[in-house]
Amino acid sequence: PYKTSNRLVAQMLHEELGRKIQYWDTTLNLTNTVTSLNAPAVYHRMLKASDNFLAEQLLLMSSNHAGFRWDTDKFIQSIKLHDFKSFSKLPVWRDGSGLSRYNLVTPRSMTELLVLIKNEMGIEKAKSYLPAGGVSGTIKNWYKADQPYVFAKTGTLSNVHCLSGYIETKSGKTLVFSFMNNNYTNGSSIVKKEMQRVLEMISDRF
Repeated sequence: PYKTSNRLVAQMLHEELGRKIQYWDTTLNLTNTVTSLNAPAVYHRMLKASDNFLAEQLLLMSSNHAGFRWDTDKFIQSIKLHDFKSFSKLPVWRDGSGLSRYNLVTPRSMTELLVLIKNEMGIEKAKSYLPAGGVSGTIKNWYKADQPYVFAKTGTLSNVHCLSGYIETKSGKTLVFSFMNNNYTNGSSIVKKEMQRVLEMISDRF
């Protein structure tokens, strides 16, 4: 096996590039980075612009802030053990990226998470962080109405399209929902049209 070290890599780069390469054998302390961020601005960026790479970095930084020294696996297990203990089924959670097929979660677990968020910050604040149908984010061109009634986050990979969030009904109720569609072969437009039909029916009848 090829055995190496950070110091050896720095030396090899120096010899190959002919430039001074400086190596610090210390651990950076970025604990205060998380607490100094403007949390609402970060949530808006992550959820409305659908910034998957930001989500991954937040998981890494949060694990360090929580005392797990950049160990996201231990941090995830801690969240599942304490924050998600009321879930009917724990998710299979591997990383923070929305681009990963390794993360497996059921629609029921997504609705349970949405309820937790609503209970913690209130429904109005929770909705403000999410794209609004016909107005913003990844659902700007869908679920249009005179008054936005769908506040939700999409999740899309090849042949997979999900939508989870809150829906306001004409009777004044706010409901949680989660669609998970997979293995379709004719593009996501057909799937989105059917979700739109169902959500409009729910808004009108409930």
